[in-house]
Amino acid sequence: MDRRHLEYFLALADRGSISAAARGLGVSQPTISEALARMEKECGLTLVRRGSRGVTLTDAGRDLTGPAAQVLRAYRDLDHALHPLNVVQRGRLTVVCPRTLARDPAATALGAFKSKFPNVAVTMLSNDTDGIGTVVASGQADIGLGVDEVFDEGVERILLGRQRIVALVPAARSEGEGVAALTDLLRIGLITSPRDDVTRRLLAERLGEGTVDGAVVAETISVASMIPLVRAGVGVAFLPESVADTVGEGVVLCRTRPPLTRDIWMFHGSTPSPAAQAFIETTSRLRDEGGMGNAG
Repeated sequence: MDRRHLEYFLALADRGSISAAARGLGVSQPTISEALARMEKECGLTLVRRGSRGVTLTDAGRDLTGPAAQVLRAYRDLDHALHPLNVVQRGRLTVVCPRTLARDPAATALGAFKSKFPNVAVTMLSNDTDGIGTVVASGQADIGLGVDEVFDEGVERILLGRQRIVALVPAARSEGEGVAALTDLLRIGLITSPRDDVTRRLLAERLGEGTVDGAVVAETISVASMIPLVRAGVGVAFLPESVADTVGEGVVLCRTRPPLTRDIWMFHGSTPSPAAQAFIETTSRLRDEGGMGNAG
């Protein structure tokens, strides 16, 4: 199976439409369509279903994404072995993280990396459902930034720092002290993500799952929707301080008693590509110099 066809297929799987995949790769839509047709003919399977809103992967297509990413990784490893310096200067790097880490530390780390390696093409993936270490292990990303405590065999991790979690309190319910007990904050009502959310687990460890579940007044997977809910007085939300400090009027930031913190990790495979190794070294140096912001 042709290497470029695999690249086109994974771009299509990631972006959800032929036009978006073509635009992202800088090729024509017929090029993507023809490559997909050849792949389906070669493997004798339908890989995508086309609809008015784009394409969706079939079961066979979903099963192919992991192996396809691993094959491309093998191609890149071969390129790296043959032309290591050239690859670092012109290679590709895929980084995955949850949305709450997109600003800090992901944006900070990528900014430092791109300043040193401006010609490396970087793809940023957002993942709030799967373990970040699992995504790296599957070959879909070179680097993961996350808070996972469990990760797959063959994946290594480096501690970047600790991130402070603060409460977002409706201005009308704030007592203006800057610090409040978790139990008092939850009496206002809790706006939170579903049960598998890391911050919700932190609250449950402090106060008990029953207490946290009983305080929930609204659930949403969208961080962006939490802030207007707080502003409207629905309840309190807990977010990383680096995200929360952009909320604007009508919301008061409050540190908690006891403090809520979570460890931030960088994940990578056991044999990182030169571009990934360069990112690891750049980010580790940034951490050591105290440049990781709230993750430091």
